[in-house]
Amino acid sequence: MEQEGPWESMRAEQENGELLSEDERVEASKDLREEEPQGNVKEARSEKCSDRFLHCLSQVPCGSLIAWIILLVGLGGLTGGLLIGAQKTRDMLDNDQFLWFIEYTLIGVVVSMFVIGTLLLFVGHISTEPTSRHVFQTTNKNMCAQGLNIFLMVFCYILGFLWIVASVVLAVPVYLLSLLYIVDFTSIQPGASDGKIHKCINLVNYGLENQEFCGTDFQNFEREGKQLIISYIAALLSSILIAISLIHFLIVISANLTHLRNSRVATLNAYDDDLANSKLVADTTM
Repeated sequence: MEQEGPWESMRAEQENGELLSEDERVEASKDLREEEPQGNVKEARSEKCSDRFLHCLSQVPCGSLIAWIILLVGLGGLTGGLLIGAQKTRDMLDNDQFLWFIEYTLIGVVVSMFVIGTLLLFVGHISTEPTSRHVFQTTNKNMCAQGLNIFLMVFCYILGFLWIVASVVLAVPVYLLSLLYIVDFTSIQPGASDGKIHKCINLVNYGLENQEFCGTDFQNFEREGKQLIISYIAALLSSILIAISLIHFLIVISANLTHLRNSRVATLNAYDDDLANSKLVADTTM
């Protein structure tokens, strides 16, 4: 007759209503450990570094993190480009009150976008698999997570549209300064007795104050304007980067919303299956 192992004997004694003493339990557990194969333990301990790295990487919300990094790069370029561009524009026009509001507006916009981007990163992290399984494990929490993601999706859509409009506005100074490379401003200076041909520009023709630059002043204006266009191009590209990051956030939120809905449907289906099985067991028992 085949000898029973310690685990089978413990189960048999428990089913018969007999309780083991403390010493018998310790001896039975030692025998059970000795009989366990050591291969599985060695395989579990010999986990590769690549597997650990991939496991850690699966916990990182890569989509939201990339969008957040793009947002930070865009905010940095926008800050530097507009600050340098506004100061050089004041020096070129010799007007200290020109664009006086740009510093205050820039501080508010950059701080607000940093806070909003960090919030989107946090929500994207807790809504991404597998973190969402532990955070939104119940039906009510899952519904709250879906509502939060829908709200952020609409908010990102509006914010992205506003940044596209801001990019169009920043394209205006780039276009005006690019005229220095395209348009020929050669003209006969009015009131000149020698009749020499000079290069002149009047800013009133471009929606600015009535300021005219001719001769040497025009040469200085042209040189400073060609240097200034670099700052506004950097600000324009940074604004486009911010709009791209918001579009990236939209894609991530849409994917997270789909996963949350699928997990809720799977939970409801599992609940229905458990309910049907319980009814089947009850009918069988009866």
